[in-house]
Amino acid sequence: MKRIILSVLLVGVGAVAADFQANPVPALGQNAKDQKAFDPAKKGPRVLFVGNSITLHGPRPQIGWTNNWGMAASVRDKDYVHLLQKKIAAVRPDAQCCLLQVAGSIERSFFKPDWSCEKNFRWAREFKPDIIVMFFGANVPKTYDDGKMEPKPARSFADALDAFRTYLDPDGKAVAIVSQGFYIRPKLDAEKEAVAKKRGDVFVNLENIRSRADAHGRYNHPSDLGMQLIADRFWEYIEPRLK
Repeated sequence: MKRIILSVLLVGVGAVAADFQANPVPALGQNAKDQKAFDPAKKGPRVLFVGNSITLHGPRPQIGWTNNWGMAASVRDKDYVHLLQKKIAAVRPDAQCCLLQVAGSIERSFFKPDWSCEKNFRWAREFKPDIIVMFFGANVPKTYDDGKMEPKPARSFADALDAFRTYLDPDGKAVAIVSQGFYIRPKLDAEKEAVAKKRGDVFVNLENIRSRADAHGRYNHPSDLGMQLIADRFWEYIEPRLK
């Protein structure tokens, strides 16, 4: 039996409404090593969670984070992935869930000339997910949003997301759930929505969650309430597709 994990993101402490966009902590090198975990012999539905530090953040004692789960849930079972895994298991005990952390491999790299899905995500393709939950974007450099990134990006975020989607699901059989980010990035959200619409995927709106002060916790990541609200929102789209 194997299990899956990759890189990460973080964010500043003491969130108030004006600070919801703060993301001052570098998004690289926060997990000690990759881990992979699935059993190819199992026949139940396969759910792949693709995200950043909200999905998984390894210990980083120098900033006061000593946990190894989605930042900034107070305990492991209260991050949105574990909340959803519990819901999924109740409906489909034979399901398998895996995590793919893409803060370094997409958010901070998609624009580089040598970036490729084959180099970064071969195992995720081999997992052959039936449901793909895509919840990331905060670590994309802000200069991308205003068109001032130097050197000029080799590809757009939309093009990379589309290529990534195709690579994970070459036969077009999976259901993809593409979410707005927890931080308000209009350009990224618009590109995500355009890719989802083009492919007939689900696009999830989080506006009434990410705008709530009580949904933000430590490091300006989701609080326990924020994690619960995010999990409940994703579940609206996941549950019907498990039956």
